[in-house]
Amino acid sequence: MTALPNKLGFNLSENKLQIVELRFTGQEYLLHNIDEAFFDEPLHFESDKETKILLALQSAFNEVVISKAITTTEVSFSLPLHCFTFFQVPYDNTLLHNDLEDQFRWEFSVLFPYKNEADYQFQFYEIEKNLFVEEPKALVVTMRKKIIDLLFTFCERNNLLLTTVDCDHFAFDKSVQLINQQQNQGFIGSIYLDDSLVSFELLFEQKPIFMKVFPLKKKADFVKEIKVILEKEIPVDLTKYKIDKCYFGGDEITISFVSQVEDQLQMPCYLVNPFMQLNASENFQNEKYYREKAHSFAAAAGIAFRLE
Repeated sequence: MTALPNKLGFNLSENKLQIVELRFTGQEYLLHNIDEAFFDEPLHFESDKETKILLALQSAFNEVVISKAITTTEVSFSLPLHCFTFFQVPYDNTLLHNDLEDQFRWEFSVLFPYKNEADYQFQFYEIEKNLFVEEPKALVVTMRKKIIDLLFTFCERNNLLLTTVDCDHFAFDKSVQLINQQQNQGFIGSIYLDDSLVSFELLFEQKPIFMKVFPLKKKADFVKEIKVILEKEIPVDLTKYKIDKCYFGGDEITISFVSQVEDQLQMPCYLVNPFMQLNASENFQNEKYYREKAHSFAAAAGIAFRLE
């Protein structure tokens, strides 16, 4: 078997750093390390000074590596929703990549005139035309370049190589895909609660057809907000079709919360155990996280699972 690289995933929220390290044995990936460390105070990556963020990140990282050394050097990061700007636009899928980016930058400048598009890195995901999507759309995701530069600085200081930066919800989706490989038909909901923001994604045959990110001031309003999306905003008539499963991710998601939502929405709802198909290495530590809090590491695991 071809040797594959070890993988190291970092998930950053406002409150903590989480890590998942996978080691390739020559035959399979083993879970080598999972851990987390809390920041002294919440971080706001868009507005806090770089020195404050770097200091907090370094302190949390030091706390993690004291308990168990990290041996993998290539690292991928997932970051919270508030680090990104999302919008959806129709697009011409015959255009070259550079022409598409020019179009999206222009759309961004119109939608967000108070932001300088030159300060942002752009990425997009195709929403293909199908039975429920009348024309091709692009889900465009932007992130300030200064945040990426900050992560490069942190990695350089710790002899790490930064390979990928992505949104925590998309990293979470990778964990969903791995545990749900057999379901290639029908609809799947993916919901990520990220501090004061929520992202709802609807996938058809494993491909996204709708996504919305919205603020949530009170957790008690969650079901009401999701019902509005399901009844009025998604491009699917739920009187004719059904969502087969809905997966939940985020730091504060609990079994009782998901159970309550399931009862109110009358829809099968699940937490995600990203490690259910992985064996642990012989010297693996933090059994408590592995046994009791696996679902809270779904974004860190998902960004580690990415191949690119």
